[in-house]
Amino acid sequence: MRLVRTAVGSYERLRRKMIRETEASLLFGLLFPDRVPRIPTIEIGKGSFDPRMAERYWRERLGLEDSEGAET
Repeated sequence: MRLVRTAVGSYERLRRKMIRETEASLLFGLLFPDRVPRIPTIEIGKGSFDPRMAERYWRERLGLEDSEGAET
């Protein structure tokens, strides 16, 4: 039983941390909309993103170098 309680406790800590981080991120976006990157969108069924555009977008967001994450 002890392992179950520890796992549940860890889950609860993680859950609270994720909620706090999400709240902080949303608040920052509402207070400083000019500092938050725009997330490109397309209406479902109306188009698609070029895979290179998606790759470029996520490289910029995640701060990856050109050689990082590239498929070989």
